[in-house]
Amino acid sequence: MPESDSFGTPFSDLSAKPLPWTNGGPNEDSKPLKPTASLVNSSVADPIFTIKNRVVTMKDLEALKKSLPPGIDIRITSKNVVKFRARFRRKGHPEVFKTTSDLKSAKQWLAEQDRSAFLDELHPYMIKGNNHTFSDAIKRYKEEELPKKGNDAKNREYHLDWFGKQLGKMKFSFIRSSDIKEALLALEKEKAKKGIKLAPATIVRYLASLSHLFTISWKEWEWISENPVKKISKPSVSNARQRYLTQSELSRLLIETKNSKCPILLTTTVLALSTGMRDGEIMGLKKGDIHRDQELIILRSSKNGEPRFIPLKGYAYKLVMEHFQENDDPNSLLFPSPNDPRKPYDIRSAWRVALRRANIKEFRRHDLRHTTASYHRMNGKDLHDIGTLLGHKDARSTARYAHISTEYKSKMVEELDQTLFGDLNGE
Repeated sequence: MPESDSFGTPFSDLSAKPLPWTNGGPNEDSKPLKPTASLVNSSVADPIFTIKNRVVTMKDLEALKKSLPPGIDIRITSKNVVKFRARFRRKGHPEVFKTTSDLKSAKQWLAEQDRSAFLDELHPYMIKGNNHTFSDAIKRYKEEELPKKGNDAKNREYHLDWFGKQLGKMKFSFIRSSDIKEALLALEKEKAKKGIKLAPATIVRYLASLSHLFTISWKEWEWISENPVKKISKPSVSNARQRYLTQSELSRLLIETKNSKCPILLTTTVLALSTGMRDGEIMGLKKGDIHRDQELIILRSSKNGEPRFIPLKGYAYKLVMEHFQENDDPNSLLFPSPNDPRKPYDIRSAWRVALRRANIKEFRRHDLRHTTASYHRMNGKDLHDIGTLLGHKDARSTARYAHISTEYKSKMVEELDQTLFGDLNGE
């Protein structure tokens, strides 16, 4: 079983000092120093201390010291700020420390260490991963789990590879939430050097990929006794992005995509606006996914894990048909790269040029999907029907895309005003 003991090693914070009434060892029941003339007349004769925002006296600290549980001691910084240091020792494992600004947090941390160690001893099979590293876990996850993730596999692999650079050599069962937090800070610093500020949604996606790795390792592989990612507070994510094309912007964008040197920019843009498909879904289309006789696109796998049936009509159908020839291989990409037909065409540069020439700012390719949902909504379509087209399982996902323009809302108010107060408007 885990054991705790008193502290004889010096505190790692060099700015901290032992309590003035001890001989240097924390949690010692040593006798108070006898007051001397020099001590009484010195500036530390009656010092004032702070615990968080609370001011305490020497007498308060003496009483607190006597009531501390085993495994926790008091340390005082050079500015007389009281800290609580918890220390946990377990046979066969390195000693671990935690310094907090309040006693409650120190007790909670010790309780977590006790619980973790108890579970490990009670269920030895749950720590099969003691001899495995984080890199071993990633390797197995890629072999067994990534193939099940469909279109999301590439993103998950990228996230895990990044964590692998930070934690790869660590013993998998020794990784704690604090290690993951440090890795996230390193990620933020790395992006900041490139002038990129990590969005909360990006951090959440990194943590989601990592959390699934730990969950599988815990529940299915029995390498660990818990998922440390669950202890990390995730940043709140706001999905309320209010951006879609106005009629004027839409007209300018279609002109510039048509004039672009990129031969597929107009087709992919119109296809996105007409169907609400994600950019990754469009660029990953194979010719066999297009059922020309039925004027239908069938996506065998989608983000929500279910197949989607998407009507292909009008102008979008006409443009897509121009990319077909007789005896086409159904497994070939609809929009292949001119350099490697196995890879999709890279339209990013051409897209940025078209936006600049159309004088459209702060607009992403994914906002074409917002535009589709918003115009369907303004044409009176039901949220459930829009969600079915976009491939949403939850109507709340559709609602955040289906924005209503100010002009449309003004028209709604005018129509209601005429209905309610029509006869009064002429008075």
